[in-house]
Amino acid sequence: MQNQNNRAERLLSRLKAQLQVKFKAGLRDERGAAAVFFAVGLVLLAPAALGLVDVYLTTTQRAQLQDALDAATLYAARSNKMTDTELKTIGDAALLANLKLPDGQELVSSTFTLDPVDKITVHGMAQVTPPGIGPQLWARANLQADSEVLRNSNNVEVAMVLDITGSMKNEMENLRVAAKDLVDLVIKDQQEPFYTKIALVPYSVGVNLGQYAVDARGAIVEGTAITDATKTNPVVVTSAGHGLTTGERVKITNVLGMSSINGEHVVTKIDADKFSIDGIDGRQFNRYRSDGKVFCTREGCEYFRFDNASNSRTTSPVSACATERTGDQAYTDAAPSTAFVGRHYGDSCPRQPIIPLSTDRAALKAAITNLDDNGSTAGQIGLAWGWYMISPEWKTLWKGGSEPAAYDKAQLLKVVILMTDGAFNSPYCKGVVAKDAGSGAPTGNSRINCPATNGDPFVQAEQLCRSIRDKGVIVYTVGFNVGSDAKVRKLMNDCATSPEYAYMPAGGTQLKVAFRAIAQDINSLRISK
Repeated sequence: MQNQNNRAERLLSRLKAQLQVKFKAGLRDERGAAAVFFAVGLVLLAPAALGLVDVYLTTTQRAQLQDALDAATLYAARSNKMTDTELKTIGDAALLANLKLPDGQELVSSTFTLDPVDKITVHGMAQVTPPGIGPQLWARANLQADSEVLRNSNNVEVAMVLDITGSMKNEMENLRVAAKDLVDLVIKDQQEPFYTKIALVPYSVGVNLGQYAVDARGAIVEGTAITDATKTNPVVVTSAGHGLTTGERVKITNVLGMSSINGEHVVTKIDADKFSIDGIDGRQFNRYRSDGKVFCTREGCEYFRFDNASNSRTTSPVSACATERTGDQAYTDAAPSTAFVGRHYGDSCPRQPIIPLSTDRAALKAAITNLDDNGSTAGQIGLAWGWYMISPEWKTLWKGGSEPAAYDKAQLLKVVILMTDGAFNSPYCKGVVAKDAGSGAPTGNSRINCPATNGDPFVQAEQLCRSIRDKGVIVYTVGFNVGSDAKVRKLMNDCATSPEYAYMPAGGTQLKVAFRAIAQDINSLRISK
């Protein structure tokens, strides 16, 4: 632009020099006619010539103003400012830095505003006084330029799936630091016009559903309160609406007075509110005083009695965890109203429940602080729940601003980060760890005597990864300290969106570096994709 101004000045100098030559020649010409023609020509041609210079300067100055305004509007749009006052401050600084005005010209006005409807379009306008060296025979309008920039950014929904199994015992603090760093880097203070949200999915034998358990896996058949037990043979128990059938095995707990009937028994139904306990003579026990509950022990009840892998019987309570979804929807993100996920019977359910998409950094970091290590590795379940947290099919479950947006929403990134420190070793049958589970999973009495319904957990994870990527979700994987485990490394590489999205850190320092790199990459995609 400076070159254009220089060319204009050189042209003006040449024109002045030529006029001076003609003027002097006209003065020396003693012929009267020539003098007259010269004088008339000078009066007519000089303003015209100078006017042509003005036109040239105006054209070049308008182009220079447009270039400077485009740059300033782009700079304002790339900021996270939302008010017109803030945008003007940023825009004016960039405009003045790029706008080089010749002497005598000045910036008259400028505005930088955010479109009040779409909240992503920044409009810029600037006016400068017109250039001119010729006679000002009439008033000339200021030069004006207009610019419009669509903010190049994206909404971000991230599900962070974290392995908190027993093998992570010595690395939990490093994991907590790494995960908190990612939260701080990804979630922005400014949530308009683009939001950044993170969901947290800690997993071991399953994922703790907390308040979402009933909606996601269906209601559990709960125990019913005992209000009386007779000193007869057999004992007759009163429990309104018990729902039991003759020959069913039950578990009785917390009876006071006739405490000897606490335990497991086979019952005979008398009516909807009473049953007798087979083979139990109440005449030899203390009188019933108060309290107590009776529970069914079939699958779907609060307790489940099953044949275990040691060829004996085990009765386990239901936990707060979810396990694999089976059937036609095993590898889809269909809503839980279409197909429930699996229940979990046994111990070691993670203490920290899942947290759906949130912009609350403090709450997310508090939950990360609360993570502790326990249990075996059901990575296929953690991965599925990472998907569910950002799936629009599950939006009826996630409330209060945690609802995932549609897959095809404009300017949206959906991301799953899967982190594990070892082999997936815990598949399920009927909500209990299957008899063909891998090394490191619960053994003996804690395994049910049936094979995994969905088969190998690695194969399950591979199918889930394909289904997730097919929805356009970006998948990062972090194989922590898995250098010697070829099977895990292969899964990490195959599951990730592309090889550069797979990380294999060794040690706590590298784990933190990997999470920081993922956060920075997400931020880069947020403003460039």
